[in-house]
Amino acid sequence: MSEATYNLNLQNSPVGAIGDHNQVTQNFIVQSPDYQDLMARIEDKRSLLELQTDPSKKSKTAGELEQLEAQLEQFKENIVRLAETFSKIEINTERLRQAKDYFDQGQFREADAILQAEEMVKDLNKLEQKDQQLDQQKAEVRTSREQIANEFLIKAQLWATFYEQSNRFEQTCEYFAESLRALKTTDNLFAYAYFLKEHYQFNQGNLLYTEALEIYRNIGDLPNVAMTLNNLANLHTNTNEMAISLAEYQEALEIYRKLAAENPRSFLPDVATTLNNLAVLHDIKNEMAIAEQEHQEALLIRRELALENPRSFLPDVAATLNNLANLHSNTNEMAITLAEYQEALEITRELAVENPRSFLPDVAMILNNLAVLHDTKNERLIAEQEYQEALQIRRELAVENPRSFLPDVAATLNNLAILHDINNEKAIAEKEYQEALQTRRQLAVENPRSFLPDVATTLNNLGLLHWHKNEMAIAEQEYQEALQITRELAVENPRSFLPNVAMILNNLANLHSDKNEMPIAEQEYQEALQIRRQLAVENPRSFLPYVATTLNDLAILHDTKNEIAIAEQEYQEALQIYQELAVENPRSFLPDVARTLYNLGLLHYAKNEMVIAEQEYQEALQIYQELAVENPRSFLPDVARTLINLSIFYSQSQPETSITFAEEVIEIAQQFPDLPSVQQYAKTARQILKDLE
Repeated sequence: MSEATYNLNLQNSPVGAIGDHNQVTQNFIVQSPDYQDLMARIEDKRSLLELQTDPSKKSKTAGELEQLEAQLEQFKENIVRLAETFSKIEINTERLRQAKDYFDQGQFREADAILQAEEMVKDLNKLEQKDQQLDQQKAEVRTSREQIANEFLIKAQLWATFYEQSNRFEQTCEYFAESLRALKTTDNLFAYAYFLKEHYQFNQGNLLYTEALEIYRNIGDLPNVAMTLNNLANLHTNTNEMAISLAEYQEALEIYRKLAAENPRSFLPDVATTLNNLAVLHDIKNEMAIAEQEHQEALLIRRELALENPRSFLPDVAATLNNLANLHSNTNEMAITLAEYQEALEITRELAVENPRSFLPDVAMILNNLAVLHDTKNERLIAEQEYQEALQIRRELAVENPRSFLPDVAATLNNLAILHDINNEKAIAEKEYQEALQTRRQLAVENPRSFLPDVATTLNNLGLLHWHKNEMAIAEQEYQEALQITRELAVENPRSFLPNVAMILNNLANLHSDKNEMPIAEQEYQEALQIRRQLAVENPRSFLPYVATTLNDLAILHDTKNEIAIAEQEYQEALQIYQELAVENPRSFLPDVARTLYNLGLLHYAKNEMVIAEQEYQEALQIYQELAVENPRSFLPDVARTLINLSIFYSQSQPETSITFAEEVIEIAQQFPDLPSVQQYAKTARQILKDLE
């Protein structure tokens, strides 16, 4: 079974990095020559764009304009962080005073020039010698080291804004490292850890967060201990270290609960945020019952807080409803999912009336998730309408703030392309994928660590599209580029990117299987299976479903090669995995149980083992029919597919039963006039009825 990376953003509200909100006066920014230069270049590009008539030149200029606007937004964000650092540190050296004066005037290059690295390194080295020689001056030296640490911290954050510098990342890291060499403080540890996490440097970020945590533990600062544990848990979730993440979230939650018992106004919001993060983790681990309980408790807290202060906490209510809906979507509880998304959407639309800049992004996110739901339910006209509204909102937001919202534009284009691909509107889908890919490639030029994974995602999905169009050479090229990117990412961060390596290998194997290149396909399936088995050892709930997926695909390959015994063994192992998962989470995994039973039925039918085949078909049919009671749009097509095979199965031995099943297929097909697969089942059913007249 092929795996599209739906970028789907079945988007959860952002996992809460507690204590990371900043404000800065616009004056620091607009006074800056860098800002004015960027604005002038942007205006020049806009003027040039208006004058150009040649489409290719106009497209190139538009791309250059988007890059400049993205650079402007990132510039603003980093100045915000610089201003926050200035507000937190003591300005008690002449260099810092002059740097701050220049900063307040918007003269960032002059501020950087004041902070001469050579002078500061020289001072730091002198201080290190003095520290070793003169114990009586330890306190004075420590103060001076802190001053230089702050100077390097400011310099590092200044360099984080210099996007035109090709060595921006390396130089920023060097200045952060010098700040830490001067003196490790919670300020520079956190700032550097955050910078590294944003650039996918999880291992080093983990070390720095851990050092900050030790400092907070030593001084008994419980709120900051909990905050750091929460951020560490976020990081370990990103690296698929679920057991570590769980322990950190749980300790943070325990601390926040104790603090909230004494001071509920201050700490109940943090209790709810940590419960939300825990629930997202348990959702990833397919521990749905626990996740639902945590989401429900977070929702209860946030509803109560919103009664007293709706402006502050209604957004959190909507976020939790969105997350609950994501969970219920994963468990195929579509009616509950729809109600939760709709309540969340209603809240955010009302908030957006008064404050569109803050809440239109949430409106777009929930519309995106509603569209995914309606797509899953085969209600594709509704889904397309919701995607289009989300896309329109995000495009408008990206005009003003491309740096923040172009990634969301690309994500929605990705989802629309998946929908149009399924609807067999291949030309439209390809156009949407290509725009998403172009956007992500441009973003990756400036920030490869953040956006190369998205480039690989879009290449994978384009590969699927061209595979569906039987354009195998193009599809293979796209898969191979996606695989190369993901393998390179996995070298540095295997926990985060090996799952994607396995997914792309699985898709490549599907392609090579279709090309009848069976040895290559089998090798790719086996590598994907090996990766997924290894991942499942540490985290079985998250990765065993993928083990079963690859086993199912391998079984299809071995069946095609007439290696029936091997195929049957693989189907049976996949079935056992799905059945065990379905015991705890039937809504999520019974569809996979039914699909595997159906495939086994095909195999045993081909082997002329009719009794076994009949039993498997009938069990698959019963599961699909029960699922279709609650969610007919999603599962009636599977009912029709199983019925048509049973109709063929009974056409000789039980013609009356065959006729009954064929008529039921035709009846189902009337509900899906726009679904080609179901219409094909109906065509076969009509032929059976004609043959049995």
